Amino acid sequence: MNAYGLYFFSLALQGIISPLLAIWLWVKAGQQPGMKALALFCVGIGLWATGQLAINLGDARTSELGKMLVNTGPVNAVFFLHFVLRFLGRLRPARIIAWYAIALLVVLGITIFDMGSLLPWLEFQRYYVFPAWGWIPGIFVSGLSTWAYLLLLMAWPAAAPKKRGQILAVCLAGVWGSASTLMFLNASFGIHIFPYSVILLPFYAVLLVLGILRYDMMAVNLWANRFLAWLALSVLTVAIAGLVLSLVAQTGFSPLAALPLWQLWLLGTGMLLIMLILERPMRGFMEKLIFPGAHLEAAVLSNWRLQLEAAASWQELEAVASALLETHLRQPMPVLLFRDGEPGSTAEHPCVICYRQQAQATHAEWHYELRHWEGATPSVQRVGAVFGALLAAAAGRLDQLLRYADQEKQRLQQAHLTELGGLAATVAHELRNPLNIISMAAISCPAEVRNDIREQIERADHLIQDLLSYSGEVRLNCQPVDIAELIDNMVAQLRPTAMANGVQITSEIETHLQGLIDRMRTEQILNNLLNNALAMLRGRADARIHIEAATDKQMLRLRICDNGPGIPAEQKADLFQAFKSRRPGGTGLGLAIVRRLVEAHGGSVTLINYPGWNCCFEFYLPKSP
Repeated sequence: MNAYGLYFFSLALQGIISPLLAIWLWVKAGQQPGMKALALFCVGIGLWATGQLAINLGDARTSELGKMLVNTGPVNAVFFLHFVLRFLGRLRPARIIAWYAIALLVVLGITIFDMGSLLPWLEFQRYYVFPAWGWIPGIFVSGLSTWAYLLLLMAWPAAAPKKRGQILAVCLAGVWGSASTLMFLNASFGIHIFPYSVILLPFYAVLLVLGILRYDMMAVNLWANRFLAWLALSVLTVAIAGLVLSLVAQTGFSPLAALPLWQLWLLGTGMLLIMLILERPMRGFMEKLIFPGAHLEAAVLSNWRLQLEAAASWQELEAVASALLETHLRQPMPVLLFRDGEPGSTAEHPCVICYRQQAQATHAEWHYELRHWEGATPSVQRVGAVFGALLAAAAGRLDQLLRYADQEKQRLQQAHLTELGGLAATVAHELRNPLNIISMAAISCPAEVRNDIREQIERADHLIQDLLSYSGEVRLNCQPVDIAELIDNMVAQLRPTAMANGVQITSEIETHLQGLIDRMRTEQILNNLLNNALAMLRGRADARIHIEAATDKQMLRLRICDNGPGIPAEQKADLFQAFKSRRPGGTGLGLAIVRRLVEAHGGSVTLINYPGWNCCFEFYLPKSP
């Protein structure tokens, strides 16, 4: 086969490969950003190759049809720009529609003004040659393609590591495509050199698709493995055939064209036999190249087990597992842990999912799933299965350790509170008698001194009550309670104090909202938080308190916000610890009591950032069904 035969064979191969790739992209990867536009771009490449083939090998009518197919290049350039903008997340429908309209006008102009000629060149019967004024569509196509590549390069520095690899792959494929079609313009430039570079064109679309989907679909890796294996086999077969023919020619059998049919069949059979013999080792070699982590060793397993079992938190276990698997497979492989039961179908890319079968069970079993690994080879899937089993075992062990640690923490906390409760009761009993004596003795003092003594005695009594409340056993009597009525009563009690200090209290409560709560304990929670807010707002202009109550994820969510000075940053870490924070006139136990009462209900309380407010406490309580 001479150079012309290779040229036509390459065009025919491109005309077959590109539509097949387009169909595969549309069906298999159509949900990923930009893949449908990329599929249309592949169709355009196939049409260009088919048009070139029709120009050179067809009759006059077929050549004109081929010329029309080649002239669709401007639309194909817009397909590529469409893909790049969708891939980068910068697509604006109105603008891309405008570009399609401009491209169609350019194609119409090419057709009307006939911006190209079919002329004999070298040994080609007809070849597409552009006159000087026919370079307008070429400038349009080149400019649009260059702009698309510039957009990719500008997005590269800020892109994630995986996307960087994809952008680099697209740019390298673009260099390959440009280099392949460069010599096609020799005739238009008056350069009488055969367009050898076009022979490399069939690999352009394959490289482009492989580079984009290399990290998103394991099926791409599988097909790359098969393609490279057969490509290597083909090259090796041609080399062996050339060697055999050279040896035969040296022995006096050079005119192989005169060989009988049975001898040609025998030669073909021999080549096929060689390919069958070399196919398995060549496939194994390519598998190691494409899937470098397909084999396991005892040292690797031991390292995995040690590092997974050393993780002390769920975040650390996820990070360690992802890093181990990514290092072994040499491609990103996220590991996702779910402690609330089996996950749904949220993952779109290959990953390893590990989940606890029963979220509330004391000894729940952990399972793993290899999500979107269908395209991996059996050996790689075995690696994933072994890793998943080790990960599930490590997750189960960590689950038990954290449960034991939590139980021990609760036991120590309860023991501490029991001891503190006994001490508080004793101290309260011993303090109240002296305080009563002081109060009685103060009757004979001047009014000013008597008022100071009374104020300090009330403060001491408040501290004793808070200490008993914090350290005592919390017993709840939970019943359905109308939240709006409860909050209205609390606000009515505090409104005289609020008005005296110039504080406005507003509320926003979901209608017909009920909570399955202990009314007295909830009033204590609200009273502590509202009194804290009132104390911080004293003497402040435009002082406001806002109360919200609504349903959130089957729980009752309450927020108490104020526009006071806020909580100092150094106090936020230990805000709910006893005696860690103290408002003016407070005991340092108010927020600690709030947390204990909220957690006794099975809820949680946090300090949140809420737009428009300097301080906002949010807590959750059970909601009545």
